[in-house]
Amino acid sequence: MELGQGDGALTGRRVVITRPRHQQDELAGALSAAGADVVRLSLIDIVEVRGGVEDLRSELADADAIAWLVVSSPNGARVVAALHEEGCAMPSVAVIGESTARVIGHAVDLVSRRANAASLVAEFPTGEGRVVVVQGVRADTTLVDGLTAKGWRVTRCDVYETVNTAPSADDLARAASADAIVFASGSAAENWSRQSGADFEGVVVVIGPVTKTAAESVGLRVDAVAAEPSVEGLVAVLASTLSP
Repeated sequence: MELGQGDGALTGRRVVITRPRHQQDELAGALSAAGADVVRLSLIDIVEVRGGVEDLRSELADADAIAWLVVSSPNGARVVAALHEEGCAMPSVAVIGESTARVIGHAVDLVSRRANAASLVAEFPTGEGRVVVVQGVRADTTLVDGLTAKGWRVTRCDVYETVNTAPSADDLARAASADAIVFASGSAAENWSRQSGADFEGVVVVIGPVTKTAAESVGLRVDAVAAEPSVEGLVAVLASTLSP
């Protein structure tokens, strides 16, 4: 059993999680199993972009002309899975990380060893055919630029976007007194800073270097970064950081 996985390593610790409501259960359950008092504070929500979904549906109508469908996150994977259930044909599929592969609900041909765009680009073959990249509105150009540099003709479909939520003053006050707060995205860190300011007396933990950069850009002090961008990685780094 890994540190923090059901061994009470976080007993007596209050931990704030900031993911969208529909993505909180797995992390909340793992933290509770480790003994934490979990505060659910949704700072962002994920909404589908209707035009982007329709664009992707149109692309998949001629799936035989697509060499690869590249999916960057579980949020995009949910859209792809829904289209697959509707009967849309699928070309070869590549995804960033195991969590995206689990959500997609379709045979996945390439899963990056690390859950970031640079890793998938490095592992992706060179080629000259068409690639459709499924991302969110705020995603950077790492995937598109990297795959284009490898010779592919890339079409980007932005199928979801991140929107800020407005927690109540009471919820924010309870979160402010916690032992730790966890950010799994830069958007959540930015909205926390917008709502509560950059001062936080507890431990700030983030899921990876991109989120760390975003958090620090709005003045937050980041105390620890998960070794792996996963629920297990977050629980482990919280356990080690909060250990007496």
